[in-house]
Amino acid sequence: MKTLLLVDDDPDNLSWLGVILKRFGYRVISQPDPHSALAAIRGGAHIDLVITDYRMPGMDGLEFIVALKQLLPAIPVIMLTAYGAVETYLKSLSLGVFEFVNKPVKTRELGRIIKAALEKTDTRNTDGLMK
Repeated sequence: MKTLLLVDDDPDNLSWLGVILKRFGYRVISQPDPHSALAAIRGGAHIDLVITDYRMPGMDGLEFIVALKQLLPAIPVIMLTAYGAVETYLKSLSLGVFEFVNKPVKTRELGRIIKAALEKTDTRNTDGLMK
């Protein structure tokens, strides 16, 4: 079972996304902010994919991705946002975000994106090269 780390400062989003992701068959670790998410990773939590909100107090999604990639450089990341500015989109892609998704999120679309991100990760060997 794949483990997804879900990071969002909105408790309602965190809750309903967690329920949906569990229905898709994933184990979900929910964190209310980037600092808690990074602490969970440093604490040894095994993560296969990260889904993060963009706009959060204290550390935005882009800053979080920079810190995350220092710990887990190959981890696939999906960024969710209600603020879909082109500049943010381009910056997220330059940081290695797999997909940038505007809110409100369609559950079927999110499921497809997660599956594609995990499949892409599964096709890489330990050197990061395609099999």
